[in-house]
Amino acid sequence: MIDIFPWQNKQWQRFMEMQQQDRMPHAILLCGPEGIGLNRFAQTVAMQFLCLSKNPETNRACGTCQSCQLYAAGNHPDLNIIEPEESGKQLKIAQVRELIEYVGLKSFSGKLKIAIIEPADAMNRATANALLKTLEEPPSQSMLFLLSHRPSKLPITIRSRCQRIDFKPVYDETALGWLSKQTNDSELSTEALLRLSGGGPLKAMTLIEDEQLKFRLTLIKDLKLMGKKNCDPVQIASNWQSLGVENILSWLMKIILDLIRLKLLRERANLINLDLKEDLQDLVNSLDLVALVRNYDFVLLKYQQSAGPMNYNPLSILEEVVLHWNNPEIATEQRE
Repeated sequence: MIDIFPWQNKQWQRFMEMQQQDRMPHAILLCGPEGIGLNRFAQTVAMQFLCLSKNPETNRACGTCQSCQLYAAGNHPDLNIIEPEESGKQLKIAQVRELIEYVGLKSFSGKLKIAIIEPADAMNRATANALLKTLEEPPSQSMLFLLSHRPSKLPITIRSRCQRIDFKPVYDETALGWLSKQTNDSELSTEALLRLSGGGPLKAMTLIEDEQLKFRLTLIKDLKLMGKKNCDPVQIASNWQSLGVENILSWLMKIILDLIRLKLLRERANLINLDLKEDLQDLVNSLDLVALVRNYDFVLLKYQQSAGPMNYNPLSILEEVVLHWNNPEIATEQRE
């Protein structure tokens, strides 16, 4: 049966206390970094509520009752998970309207109708407004879980009507122990993987499986090339586009932060990409600190645009980043 991850015990305990005190909210907003396991946690809590015969020792779903069997088969009538039809796209208003109709129906088990929205920040203004009335006047047997890695993107009207549960990045022994069991063949240490993933153990796994760690070497090589007069910015941006604009910009920010730290602290720098220190040191010697800070601000701006509700052209965003690498003062003027 599904269960929480070992670093989620504190949040689980909070839910159990709310349940014991009979003060469970109808809408819960789960927030945390990518790879922290929000979906797994939400489904575990959902099944704890829907189980017809909970384990008295662990207070977890039993895994054998009719409700648990329906969940295991993937067709529990009281649990509905909605997500964008395509990865990276927005939730459609029709999906939210179907969800609203769903939570208003009578519960099959006589307990709750539970819906999980992932990611909640994939809602645009229209879909968020459509959900708002249900959050304001929730059906008595309903419970909604909104999952978000970027809660600031959610309208304040949505956030204010949810009980928020935060999951912080994890770097402790619990997360390290779990990750070490999953990554026996990794060339990097579990500490390095967690640092590169921003404290999300599940994301650390994808870094290995998707070979994303190799992106960093490509970016460092291209940053060196971008400092030369014969650089072809359009070609570099085109090569980057195949790796995904948000992915590239996220790695760029990590690399530039490390370059800034090297400029300021040298040997004492606490680097994210510690395994690439020599490559970064070779690059940083030819760079200006003020220009690095301005370029970081510009890449952050472009990352926010690419992840926002507007449909920016990914290739154009990447071309701007490459062109401004050697002209960071233009980026400052644009922001002002």
